[in-house]
Amino acid sequence: MRAKFFMVAGAAILLIAAVLYSLSGSKDYRSLNAKLTAAQIMHNPQRPLSTFSLSDHNGDVFNNNSLMGDWSLVLFIYTHCPDVCPTELANMAMLKAQLKNKHAAIIPKVVAITFDPLRDTPKVLKTYVAHFDKAFIGVSGDTQQIDQLVKDLGAYYERVVYDEAGKPITLKKHEPLPDDAIEKGYVINHTARVYLMSPDGQVLAGFPTPHKVDDMANDIELLIKAFEE
Repeated sequence: MRAKFFMVAGAAILLIAAVLYSLSGSKDYRSLNAKLTAAQIMHNPQRPLSTFSLSDHNGDVFNNNSLMGDWSLVLFIYTHCPDVCPTELANMAMLKAQLKNKHAAIIPKVVAITFDPLRDTPKVLKTYVAHFDKAFIGVSGDTQQIDQLVKDLGAYYERVVYDEAGKPITLKKHEPLPDDAIEKGYVINHTARVYLMSPDGQVLAGFPTPHKVDDMANDIELLIKAFEE
């Protein structure tokens, strides 16, 4: 009986999300651009997010359904990042605080997907993201599926290893890491855009750097209001 209830409830949530998506798909959000100070509209019903199935930092499945029903801020990170990623996660923590201070009706959840699943296991991510905010969700999994999400969202990354003389060598996109890469270390050059995902599980807007939390908070409220009208 309990299982049946959850199945019916889950189907109802998906149906509501699908209806919202079909309604939102007819909207033209480009007119909002003039009012936005930090965000850029990325809404495009003709290019839905690819189907994916990854793992969150608790080892549970994180897939398209995990982005449905709630607002989310999605960003790509890697835990060995020396500067950009910890800064961005700290910004997300400050953004949440700013939205709370503004008594925002909706505060999106923060989802950090790793560029580096080889080193960033769910266990590693759990410790890392919790350092910034215990509610943040770290996501890892299959490299190809992460790469597809990177492509869908217009992000970019490249891995850089070092030769015996310490000279940096940028690997081609699908070139495997050297066997000793983990031992010797490598870095990842990457974009740092933050994506606002609407409750239909699709990207509505992107926030390029620099991430000024006051401007982001104002834009998030405008975008949510426009979506729900």
